[in-house]
Amino acid sequence: MAYAPPLVGRRVRAHKCAAASAEVAAPTDNLIQWATANGMTDPAVTLNKDRTAVAARTCSPNDILVAVPEKLCVTLYDVQNHELVGALGADVDDYVGLTLWLLAERSKGASSTWQAYLASLPERTSSPLLWDAELAENLLKGSPVLPLAKLRAAAIETEYYDIYERLAAAMAQFPEEAYSLSAFRNAFSVVLQRVVYLPSADVLALIPFVDGIQPAGSKGALLDFDTETSTVKIMSDGYYVAGDPIFVADSLGRANGELLLTCGIVNANNKDDCLEWNVSLLQADGLYSAKNEILQAVGLSANQTFPIFTDKMPFQLLAYLRMSRITNPMELASISFAKDQKVSDINEYETLMLMVGECRDRLANYQGVPEEDLKRLQQPALLTPEELLACKLRVGEKRILQETLSVVRRRLAPIKGFPNKKGKMVDPNADLTEIFDSLESIPNAPKKAIDEFLSWARGEQDPDWNRKKK
Repeated sequence: MAYAPPLVGRRVRAHKCAAASAEVAAPTDNLIQWATANGMTDPAVTLNKDRTAVAARTCSPNDILVAVPEKLCVTLYDVQNHELVGALGADVDDYVGLTLWLLAERSKGASSTWQAYLASLPERTSSPLLWDAELAENLLKGSPVLPLAKLRAAAIETEYYDIYERLAAAMAQFPEEAYSLSAFRNAFSVVLQRVVYLPSADVLALIPFVDGIQPAGSKGALLDFDTETSTVKIMSDGYYVAGDPIFVADSLGRANGELLLTCGIVNANNKDDCLEWNVSLLQADGLYSAKNEILQAVGLSANQTFPIFTDKMPFQLLAYLRMSRITNPMELASISFAKDQKVSDINEYETLMLMVGECRDRLANYQGVPEEDLKRLQQPALLTPEELLACKLRVGEKRILQETLSVVRRRLAPIKGFPNKKGKMVDPNADLTEIFDSLESIPNAPKKAIDEFLSWARGEQDPDWNRKKK
């Protein structure tokens, strides 16, 4: 392997599409033997067939679970220096470049020096990117993952045809199946599922053994490049005994929808799981400029996306929606993005009712009710891998929307009435209250009549009575 400059300083070339998933082969003893023979430390982690990792022995916080030398990290630099696809590496981003590397090394078969690593990778993944269009429509209907999967799948195909002629020339010694669109898509999904981002080096890499451990939320073992030892390390985040599950912290904090597209997993315990709520100002709004200035002052834009979670809703989203409903410029002074502050009862009612409508509309887009998906998850053996992944995703997304709807309803409860055409809050029970008041006065009607008769008899109702008395 040619000398590569240090990982630190190599910039990641972002790709315009990201996606994939995972049905992963188990790492073999050959992989560990090969990797340790090339400098990897004896791992304190055991990888199972389903890509779950458990502690192989007792570990304490900050223990090194595994360390892989830089020479085993495959980056865009290695693509650019590859004997087959190196000429293509200068014009592509990291994801496409690593896909070309994987295609080239797979084409070599047993003669590849990376064969032990290649054998630990799946041929393809179960990502929605690779699903049949009809299957994706049926399983992901209502989910924001569906349009993303379509968009990214199309982008992958575009990338392939952009470089096809040069790729065919570079791989001319191999059968066309080795670099066909199908092979490219399969390899691309594997790269997206396995690629690791190293913050300290700001680089994307394929890393034997290390990239086999699943990411899970923002909490977990820490994975990064150590500049002092020129190794990629996974550091323990707590105490473990043999058999305890171990996950790598996801530095990107991805929601389950993105994890399904990029890693092929849906983590029920993902604390970062969320849905996006898109909001925007209407340019026809007479207060558009003033509102836009307020947004820019707090680092927001006229078209903004906010996350919503099962256990929390950003009050900045409420502030944005409150401001969007304002028609009186004097009320703009009441908008706060620093704290949860109402503008008025009318404004709050309109804002919350908008949110109720949005949640209901999004829930209605899914097929079936949440209880049906929960029943399906109780019998996973009856589901295909794609059905199981989609079912887990739907359950999580519906739960987020239902919890958000519950929060909004609780906020609506203290608001009495609704706005009328004159812009005033009207008690919906006002007519009933008047009727009940009338009914309550009936028992006192006879006494009232007698009192009025006696008053008349005494002349108290005579306009001149008080004057005559004097």
